[in-house]
This record gives sequence, C-alpha cells and structure tokens, in this order.
Amino acid sequence: MRILIVDNTIDRECWGSPELQRFAVTVPGATVTVRRGPESDLPKDISNFDRIVLSGSKTSAMENAPWISRLEDLIRCALSEGKPFLGVCYGHQMLARTLGGKEFVRQSVSAEFGWCRIEQLADSPLFHGLPRVFYSFSSHYDEVSVLPSGTELLACSEQCAIQAIQVKGHPVFGIQFHPEKDLEGGTQTLAECQKKGKPKKLLHPNEGMKLFQPEVGEILFRNFFNL
Repeated sequence: MRILIVDNTIDRECWGSPELQRFAVTVPGATVTVRRGPESDLPKDISNFDRIVLSGSKTSAMENAPWISRLEDLIRCALSEGKPFLGVCYGHQMLARTLGGKEFVRQSVSAEFGWCRIEQLADSPLFHGLPRVFYSFSSHYDEVSVLPSGTELLACSEQCAIQAIQVKGHPVFGIQFHPEKDLEGGTQTLAECQKKGKPKKLLHPNEGMKLFQPEVGEILFRNFFNL
C-alpha cells in the first residue's frame, strides 16, 4: 500500500506531520510519502497512491494562495479517481471548500481547543468499533459551516455541528478533530494556549489524563487504512 500524507503544517517543528506518520507506518508493507502543501510540493500524478491523508494547518480555510489552489486541484483529482481520502481539521475544511466553495467554511463562533466530546450521528466504516460518544483532541478557529451536497454528516460536538462528514457512497472523509494527537501533544498544545491567553476558553484543559482515549486514533486510522 502506498500512502500519501499531504503536510499542510506551518510551524517548522511540525513539518512532516509526524503524528500522522506514526499511524501510517504501522500499516504492514506500507510505503509512506510525505509532501509539503505550503511549498507546492505536491505530486502531479496521484494514480499510484492507495490512500491520501491531508493534515491540519494554522492556515485559515478562507485564505487564498497559489498553493491552496493546487491543493484543491489535488483533492478534485482524488475525488475523480475514487481514492480513499481523509482530511483532518484543515484537510476536512478544504474538502468541504473544494466540494462546495469558500462559503461552506467560516471562522468558528466558538474556537475548540482541548479534549472535545464527539458524538456520532450516523454509522460509518471510519468509526466502526468506536463508542457512540468519545473524546478526542480539537484545535481549530475555523470550521465547516454548511454540509456540502452529496455528503453525509457523521458526527458533531457541542460547539461544532459538523465534526465529521463522508461523501456518500465513497471512501472520502473529513474530520474536524485530531485523533492523531496523543496525551503529551495535547497537553503541550494546551499549555501553549494558556501561556498565550488565547483562546480564552479551553475544553477540559486539566482533564487529559481522564479523557484521552488512545484507542480512538488507533481504531479510526486502522479503519481508514483498511478500507
């Protein structure tokens, strides 16, 4: 299996999306390729890839730039070729933007940073084996505001109505939360938020030990790579 991770991260210490790689490299016999979206380092031909994962980013889903246009082209190509696709956070927002337009994303009314309660609303092979309600890490100022035509709503949270979507009848998914984030990474992110004083409201910042569920990432990524 050949897995393409499109790394959209901005902070240099996050380049390469190591948290996503951590799950991809566990797939037996997999070859993992990481390409940088912001440097327009995207493959011109994705036909040889079996799975495509788009990472999160501090880039706003409403921004325009040449590399973002090329990223949308890659998403369109993945959709037209029927590639199993998973967009995480910014990748989720870009999937919705590509399907519907910029008016399908917006700045969140309430930014979600912390350990977020996710509620499943529909059965999906991506969530098979997960409880109907689970916790995962969230870290976003933007969100998908309108469900694109031809997609199904899979999950929500108290502050974000569209936490996960699937293109109907296709192995194409977007998730707003970060199942790749482990307890250490989540705790570090929240400590940085507290130091900066923004956002002012954090979700369960001191309850990571109790709420972190490592099986969420393990099951979700295993389900996706086994599609």
